[in-house]
Amino acid sequence: MKKLFAATLLFFSAFIFAQDKFEVTYITRIILPADFEFQASGGRTMSKDMQDDFKKALQEPQENTLTVFGQQSFYKAVEKISNDQEASMGRSHMKFMRFGGDNIYQDLANGIYYKDLMISAKDYTIKDQLKPFDWKLTRETKTILGNEARKATLMQNDQELTVWYATKIPNKTGPENYWGLPGLILEIESPLDQGWIKGKRIITIGDIKPINNTKPIEAPKVKTTITEVEFEKLKEEQRLRAEQMRNQGVETKN
Repeated sequence: MKKLFAATLLFFSAFIFAQDKFEVTYITRIILPADFEFQASGGRTMSKDMQDDFKKALQEPQENTLTVFGQQSFYKAVEKISNDQEASMGRSHMKFMRFGGDNIYQDLANGIYYKDLMISAKDYTIKDQLKPFDWKLTRETKTILGNEARKATLMQNDQELTVWYATKIPNKTGPENYWGLPGLILEIESPLDQGWIKGKRIITIGDIKPINNTKPIEAPKVKTTITEVEFEKLKEEQRLRAEQMRNQGVETKN
């Protein structure tokens, strides 16, 4: 493991700045507070062992890859095969908790992106224009995988994200749908506030390597797509339906 890390560190430090074909591995971790409790539906309670198993599964690291070819990139989750029930539960929940979407294609030259998202077990593909982020650059630096990273912040949904990027790799993309910084994004730390799940989520680079494939990344061939605005409307309608059903359940009990 130490030899592998040293090799990765050496490569990363010597990464060719003009390199425009490479693959990045990112690790996503969810960190929950010590007093986290799973809120089961219908007012049901869970045993401490079940709570601990769920918490452990929810915090299982998720591996993703970002393939970059010039101005195009494709970000996807790495699915792991396991017969372990706990690990399977973790992967199942991580699929629902890919808040930034999955199978994300970006074309910076043409300013478009595609991404897959899910609402109530139904899949949707979004196709829309890339919108610029209002990054706030700072002078703060730290070392990530042997490379100097610079800090930037972003206010998103009334929450502050902390991002670290490498100017020595001048590709303006990164994990999920983030882009627009003067260098590859190496790490993102964001607050996690999704209903009863609260904590923080950290996406960190784990590896980077060149690729020899000369075939450009193709845009997804999807017959039916929706825009981000249309998706948010569907999500709000689903939220209102779920809230109405909960209220009806309370009235029935009373």
